[in-house]
Amino acid sequence: MGHDKRRSDPSADDVARTLQVDDGASLRHRALAAAAERVRRPMCVVILGDDVGERARVVGASFTIGRSGRADLTLRDKRISSRHCRIEDRGDSFALIDLGSTNGTSVNGAAVHGERVLHQHDRIELGDTVVRFELQDAVDRAYDEAMQRLIHIDELTGLYQRRRFDRELDELLIKVQDAGSTLGLLVLDVDGLKGINDTHGHLFGAFVIAETGKLIGATIPDGAIAARFGGDEYVVACPDLDLHRTEDVAKNIHAAVAAHRYLREGVLLKPGISIGVAAFPEHASDATSLFSCGDRALYAAKRAGRNRVRVYEP
Repeated sequence: MGHDKRRSDPSADDVARTLQVDDGASLRHRALAAAAERVRRPMCVVILGDDVGERARVVGASFTIGRSGRADLTLRDKRISSRHCRIEDRGDSFALIDLGSTNGTSVNGAAVHGERVLHQHDRIELGDTVVRFELQDAVDRAYDEAMQRLIHIDELTGLYQRRRFDRELDELLIKVQDAGSTLGLLVLDVDGLKGINDTHGHLFGAFVIAETGKLIGATIPDGAIAARFGGDEYVVACPDLDLHRTEDVAKNIHAAVAAHRYLREGVLLKPGISIGVAAFPEHASDATSLFSCGDRALYAAKRAGRNRVRVYEP
């Protein structure tokens, strides 16, 4: 049998179907987008220590690691100095510089004297903490974002998990203190959940927890953060709000829960919510004491009959 040339050589129609014809600007845009996907961007990931799992993207010409809340990567390790070390972007490389820290900085077990050029997966050792230096491409970054969501976001409510909230609250308190501002805190607990679980089952209870978390997230003001604190408890931090305005936020959440139709499988559920209100610096000067004040106010609301808002009274 002879060879059919028509089958071996693509026709003009075949080529037109295979290639996209773009103008110069469109081709340039696509080329730049493809190149951006291949660019590896630096990231610091804590792989050992109190802050394991925390990470921060290295941006700008200088990136500081230390205990200070003003550091780009803040670590709670007490053996780390306030400004422990710095990563500098040299254009074609990244250099690590120890900033005269008390306990020194090492990379892969070797002490840093002066500066050290960093390479992919180098381990930066400071105090009792190990930070891995990564150069991430687009796929790495997408994976990293997915992992961060799993680690820090409560799947049921979409709010922060407690670990992430605690860290964010510490940083917010430093910022408002430096600015001479205020911060309000709410501690919240769903009322009537046990009865719902006993009557309708735990899937209905989980539905109430999820819906209430979403209501809280939708009601708090811009800049505020919220977390599911465990079970049917939540906590909200409102930077730059005084006690009176924080109480207003609590009343808005209470009203939103009261107005919401908790309807599942044709069953209308009627939970309530008790909320305790406290404020920095009026009631406390640190995160632990502030939460304690909010928690006491919450239980004052419970003792007063539940499903209400109470402000902390010393």
